[in-house]
Amino acid sequence: MTFAVAPDAEIFAIGDIHGHAPLLEALLERIAQTPRLAGRRRIVVFLGDLINRGPQSLRSLDLAASARERTGADEIVGLWGNHEQMVRLAMLSAHDPRCISARALWMEHGGPGFLAELGIESPFALANALGEKRLAWFIGLKPHFRSGNVLFVHGGVNPRIPLAAFLLAPVEVDIAKLDYDLHWAWIRYTFARFEPRQEGRRGHQGVFVAHGHLQGHLDIATGAGAQIARDRINLDGGSYSTGRARMARFVGNELSLYEAAIADDEAAGVRFSAQPVDWIDTPA
Repeated sequence: MTFAVAPDAEIFAIGDIHGHAPLLEALLERIAQTPRLAGRRRIVVFLGDLINRGPQSLRSLDLAASARERTGADEIVGLWGNHEQMVRLAMLSAHDPRCISARALWMEHGGPGFLAELGIESPFALANALGEKRLAWFIGLKPHFRSGNVLFVHGGVNPRIPLAAFLLAPVEVDIAKLDYDLHWAWIRYTFARFEPRQEGRRGHQGVFVAHGHLQGHLDIATGAGAQIARDRINLDGGSYSTGRARMARFVGNELSLYEAAIADDEAAGVRFSAQPVDWIDTPA
């Protein structure tokens, strides 16, 4: 790559897990087995959407919270995904319009399964049911993380809006009134279609972007080589629809790619709606 993370950093970025805890366990184990590099801080970044749609959202949250011990990391960074955002908004006052619209959308996209895992039927009991440790995970989430000229964010960035201003979009929004192109957790195709080189640009306003949110088989550029040519890498493997999850390791300007998949015996009774696509097609 022509972009690099901070010279003292080794960063592992993990894409959308969506409640498929075995995939996350496999990726964390891969990190743990990777030899440490002298003089570099090991940082693990979760790009958001650990939860919803899959059967083990709570286990996924707990694994992320224990990732420092599991991987020997010096720092764990959790980012807001739009699914964590919906849960956060669902915990606002029941009369708050932001809560009302978030709950309605959440009930269509994984909310009932999440509540069932907690053993409750109503979102009104959500905060108490989550417990102190899981609430602490939500409280500690960040909108984005940057190291060197590599930006880590859930959805992406808007090429037509100054980067610093775009990244200031708040977490607590009214999703029913939200223009997805104006929010870093929701933007998809306006970002994915953009090719910096066609406009004579270097990166997305000077940064390479590691993101999730857009299932790999739905991306404009499905292969890693084509994505890197657009100065980004999509780490959403479509876990809930393909049984796969993605991870990238950044050391200086070197990028290594990994993928975990649900094995046949683990997938008994599981039906996925999308076929996996070839992704790790080009060495970075």
